Amino acid sequence: MKKSMLFLVCALLGSSFAATGAVTDVHAQSITKGSYAEVTEQEAPVYDQNGNKTSIAMQKDSQWQVASTQKIAGNDYFQIAPNEFLSTKDSFGYKKRQMTIKVQSADDSEDTVRVYDHNLKQRTDVSLANGSKWYSDSAIYTSDGMPFVRVATDEYVAMFDVSQQQFKANL
Repeated sequence: MKKSMLFLVCALLGSSFAATGAVTDVHAQSITKGSYAEVTEQEAPVYDQNGNKTSIAMQKDSQWQVASTQKIAGNDYFQIAPNEFLSTKDSFGYKKRQMTIKVQSADDSEDTVRVYDHNLKQRTDVSLANGSKWYSDSAIYTSDGMPFVRVATDEYVAMFDVSQQQFKANL
């Protein structure tokens, strides 16, 4: 009986010590909160909820927080304000995702890492050295959800070519 009582007391004390330990849990969703759109055309018309052009136009490279993505008259639009929409034909969507990455080509026969533009087309004028480190502030996604992270203006690296990533979080 004494052994059982001693065991019970030890178990209760042990669980109370374990419960008092502070644990901070950071989820990946916290670093990708919010969606944005960047205008790719010189002047992108703003549309209303019925798909009609308004008298407003957004300038190239301007960035807008997106409330939702909607299909209007068969086309996809980013809602940037009440009853104001940007066409996905004039802009692209991204999420903020700040981190430092190290790149390494997934194809072992290549000495460099491929770089893509915001349309996910491979660029032939630039590549990155294997093993180099880069700061990235945002990510774009394929229709299947594969992320590409930005390393420079209109230069993205596929996540399958990222060998390390380091996030900074303010808690």
